[in-house]
Amino acid sequence: MAALSPACAELERRLRQRRPRPHSPLEATLGPPLHDGRHHRCTPSRCLAQLTALHVLTFNIGAAAAPRATAILSWLRQRSDDVIVLTETSRGAGTRLLVDGLRARGYRTYGAVDQRDRGVVLATRVPVAAPLDAHVNVTLPWRVAGVVLDTRPRIAVLGVYVPSRDRSDVKVVRKRQFIESLVASVGSLPDGLRRDLLLAGDYNAVARHHQPVLPGFFPYEYQLHDELRACGMAAAHELLPCSQQPHSWIGRTGNGYLYDYVHVGKRLSPRLHRCSYLHGPRTRRLSDHAALAVRLRLG
Repeated sequence: MAALSPACAELERRLRQRRPRPHSPLEATLGPPLHDGRHHRCTPSRCLAQLTALHVLTFNIGAAAAPRATAILSWLRQRSDDVIVLTETSRGAGTRLLVDGLRARGYRTYGAVDQRDRGVVLATRVPVAAPLDAHVNVTLPWRVAGVVLDTRPRIAVLGVYVPSRDRSDVKVVRKRQFIESLVASVGSLPDGLRRDLLLAGDYNAVARHHQPVLPGFFPYEYQLHDELRACGMAAAHELLPCSQQPHSWIGRTGNGYLYDYVHVGKRLSPRLHRCSYLHGPRTRRLSDHAALAVRLRLG
């Protein structure tokens, strides 16, 4: 039988002391240990008794082939993120390598695969209370993946990869319809779920007040950010003191674009403790995007 983690062992000791009372708060919360020594709501890599903060990372992997995916996985293994949202995934060997590597580390992965399009993978080592699928109805369903985490409070995480586009009518309409369906899905979530929502990923659209001012975006792309704000969602970097607007992608002319975001529901905003754009992976050419890491207090 696998050894109990120190936190699980301490909780089990307390539960034994409290028996025969059948409904102690600890037992009601974590349940009795399973045959392998874990509580029924703990995963092999994460004991809920130790979870006082939630670390979430979103990172565009640029449909990495196997060699670059190996380097990305090595970088992820050096971190201790609880939830990872990988955007611009594909059906190729690189995405499969990352998914298999994360599963080997105790993460559960979520996300559909389309044979001809890019998508998103959500990986979590925190127990999941429920999927979000029933609440999300978008035109390109493989470009979203969502779960409700079994934390206190319960936090919903929705990973998203908004399509890029050129000036062709087909791609303009495709992107507009996806954004409209995404905003409608967020807006139709039950109030309690939306207030405890993290929306994370690559939006492929800047906000209306972006610096520098960037021409070439359509009104519906700015409206994505406007509508999220109207739903009570705030961009994480705007909730914490910041000397200047960050950028997550650098164009050929040297202009910075903020494409990668975590939007935070109203009830979670006071819990946000840290928001960092990590340019190390970009400068090391693991991707052409910076990663974004946020930390929220729990309990």
